[in-house]
Amino acid sequence: METVINEYISRELVSKPELLPLENDSSLLESGILDSIAVLKLVFFLEEQFGVAVAAEDLVPENFETVNTICAYLHAEQHAQQARK
Repeated sequence: METVINEYISRELVSKPELLPLENDSSLLESGILDSIAVLKLVFFLEEQFGVAVAAEDLVPENFETVNTICAYLHAEQHAQQARK
């Protein structure tokens, strides 16, 4: 999961080559990789790729700070959505 997300962000959202290679613990917000438009693109990708619905209230910096925090959020959401089924 980390590799898929890292590759997508590196390929589609990083506009400054000097930020690559992207580490899984690199701050996506502080580096300027994620802005409001990039977050929406990323959320759409995550929903399509992993089948997780990202709720509006989950669009907080803590869930999208790094590739690692995105993965932790997705794992938690996948478990929560499976529990609701």
